[in-house]
Amino acid sequence: MTLAETLETLLPPDAELRFGEIYLTRDKEGTFAARHRDDRESEDGLERIETREELRELAKFDAEGEYRPLKTAPTLRRGWITKTGEAADFLSRLDALYPGVFATWVAYQNGEIDPVPLRDTLERQTGMYKFSSSITDQMANEIMRSTCGKGCVRVITWPIDSRCPVSRLKPPAKILPVICTEACTFAVSEARRLAKEAYDKANAV
Repeated sequence: MTLAETLETLLPPDAELRFGEIYLTRDKEGTFAARHRDDRESEDGLERIETREELRELAKFDAEGEYRPLKTAPTLRRGWITKTGEAADFLSRLDALYPGVFATWVAYQNGEIDPVPLRDTLERQTGMYKFSSSITDQMANEIMRSTCGKGCVRVITWPIDSRCPVSRLKPPAKILPVICTEACTFAVSEARRLAKEAYDKANAV
């Protein structure tokens, strides 16, 4: 089954799903639509966006015009809607907003990828980021809570280390999970910052 066919199965006619900050619907005629979840009550006044290129541009900046380096940050702006009758086209539009996220979820569901423990990710770092592997579990939890929990709409599926396995995620009804299977560069950078801060404090004269 292709990704587009999987999307058709997950979102049949007359259905709806929440996908991060996006509200997905498919009407009885089979037309797919996506808009910000805060605009779900009405289409009135929403800007119609017709192409993935336009959606990619929309996702670059938040409502204040600030650049969004992380596309899954909880800062996607409101006021738009995109519609298409083709599942493959709709998937490409979703990828413009959340690159590769749907494919990641499908691969995870099919058991084709497994979450990578945080410490495995940090142990692979080199150069200035190699220091990040020295964080404590308390620091790791702080990263998960503050950097990941507050700064991203993804749901963490990875454990801190291989000794602490986590259960595979089961999606709630009417939700298409936006998952994280490995700590990203933002989490790694925060790990380095916390590790360096702890080292400097311990070695202060």
